[in-house]
Amino acid sequence: MEDKIGLWRTCTSPPNLGQRCVDIKCPLEGVTTNACSQILAARAFVTLACIMSGFSALLLFASVATADNIRRILLIAGKGLAFTYLIMGIIGIAVGINVTTDTKGEFGTQLSWGASAIIGVIAIVLNFCGAIVSVLIK
Repeated sequence: MEDKIGLWRTCTSPPNLGQRCVDIKCPLEGVTTNACSQILAARAFVTLACIMSGFSALLLFASVATADNIRRILLIAGKGLAFTYLIMGIIGIAVGINVTTDTKGEFGTQLSWGASAIIGVIAIVLNFCGAIVSVLIK
């Protein structure tokens, strides 16, 4: 039987029965509240970083087509938000990976990094590149 536990859902695959997935609701049965708190924190940071990083990109693009007074404000706001959401993404992925590595025994299975953790790390690298590019915009 293979168990997969993410930030939002947990899935089990009993032999010859297919895959069964359920939403994770904290507190989970048999899991400490610390692990659930980490899962909820990772969810919040990752969700905010994903949604709001697009907002900072919009501010930076809008600054290109505006007057000088407004352009300066949009540039500063966009640059500040780009770095803020980079930090939020780093915190979210770090906490998510930490709960995966720290709670091996609590879920009754050996947990490992999945595709989402790898994609999250790639997203952080891309977000870092975007933050650096935002500094170069004048």
